[in-house]
Amino acid sequence: MTKFQQNYLPLPVIPDELLHEIFLRSSAKVVGRCICLNKFWLQRLSQPETCIQHMQRQKVLDQHLLFHVGYSLLLTGSDSLFVVDAASGEEIPVQQPFGVGIEGWFRIVGMSNGIICFKFSRGQDDTRLLVWNPTTQRSREISDPHKDHGRSYFPVYGFGHVPGTDAFNIIHMCKRDIVDAYIFFSRYCSRRSTWFHCVNCLPGIEKIDPNSVFHNGHAYWITSTGDSYATPKSVLCYSVKDESFSEVSIPVGATYTVHNLLTHKEKVALLAHTHNEFGYVASIWHLNEDASGNKTLQQYYRFASRSIRENPILFVEDNLILLVNNSQERELLVNYRYRELVLTEYDNQHDTRNLLVRRAWRDPGMPHPITVRSTLKYFEGIFPV
Repeated sequence: MTKFQQNYLPLPVIPDELLHEIFLRSSAKVVGRCICLNKFWLQRLSQPETCIQHMQRQKVLDQHLLFHVGYSLLLTGSDSLFVVDAASGEEIPVQQPFGVGIEGWFRIVGMSNGIICFKFSRGQDDTRLLVWNPTTQRSREISDPHKDHGRSYFPVYGFGHVPGTDAFNIIHMCKRDIVDAYIFFSRYCSRRSTWFHCVNCLPGIEKIDPNSVFHNGHAYWITSTGDSYATPKSVLCYSVKDESFSEVSIPVGATYTVHNLLTHKEKVALLAHTHNEFGYVASIWHLNEDASGNKTLQQYYRFASRSIRENPILFVEDNLILLVNNSQERELLVNYRYRELVLTEYDNQHDTRNLLVRRAWRDPGMPHPITVRSTLKYFEGIFPV
């Protein structure tokens, strides 16, 4: 009987530079697994420059939307999260890293570089903030400064990273009195793991809307005035680097019925939506800055929409994502009530629309319409929390 001799050949040594490039081209989930297996790569792949390079590549390849949906404000414990592929419409459910129970609730403060910031409560007034990376499953629980102010008005938040770093910032503002010009301001920096508090005087600021955008180290909100604060007044900007506020007036031509702040072509944009004698109209206004540093809102383009319920919410590349929250009841033979959510991609250049998601909820014991509480761009990342 012939005996076979086993020969062991040494595996080729892959240079670290080549492995590093492979990691940069891999998905965040693959990189996360490798970080857990090797201390050397844990240290190397956790460097800020590596996280930034990986995220820049993923933003080109990965186009997803994160949805927070629920019923009425009285049923926030039944809320859910899911991710939608902006290209295929595929849905992936997301389980938040905390339980709130029947009496609890949660909402999304912001999303930045693959990290989600939540505000949540398990009951009564005990609110907390939590920063979570769904890819690495790492999280950090942070105290909520709003609890320290007792009764206050118009609490708003902002969340995002400063360019060139892996440090995130959380911003909180509120007013002790509706007519007061003073704003109680707090900022949390992940590098220092502490809150910085101060009081700012912002004359003329009556109400700050909760919708915010964090872009290039600046946080933006819409301010409003008039009866029931129904008239948009300006875009309020806070610079993390300069620790200062600035305000840009909203032009008369942009004082429409519905307003959203979003990013488009690497700029902060104001999306205005209304109905006039010509039908339903939406327009995009870019926040531009001249050579002297003065900021103004300039109209980029406008287009006709189909309904005021067809709410433009954000851009994926150059195409606009339209959201229809259709609460119309459809009575069937079994007398079930349906609630429907329609997500459409709109190509303004060719005036074409592509249906991404048509989702219906069926619950005979839930007479409340579905509400979309948050819609954000979602990218998987390896940024630390």
